[in-house]
Amino acid sequence: MTRLDLPWAIRVARAGSSQALDRLMDIWLEAVTAAGRLRRSTGFDSHMKRKDWESARRSIEQTYGRSSLEHRQTLDTLSAAIRYRSVFGRRLTG
Repeated sequence: MTRLDLPWAIRVARAGSSQALDRLMDIWLEAVTAAGRLRRSTGFDSHMKRKDWESARRSIEQTYGRSSLEHRQTLDTLSAAIRYRSVFGRRLTG
């Protein structure tokens, strides 16, 4: 279990399994959705429901830009999730 005071990207990086990563991202999505900061991001919700984190990240980048300070942590969290999902995938197949 990760500490609650850590940024989400670090929590994601510390997930011990693919299942733990999925659960962390579900909890993160609830928090992000409750904050309402991504309402304008076209397709974000549907991408996240499908666990298509790459498309969700692109949606935010296209709507708000890559350098938006307000959305930097969101992009960092999605990037970490994408990176670690591939790590877990390689472990399962390799």
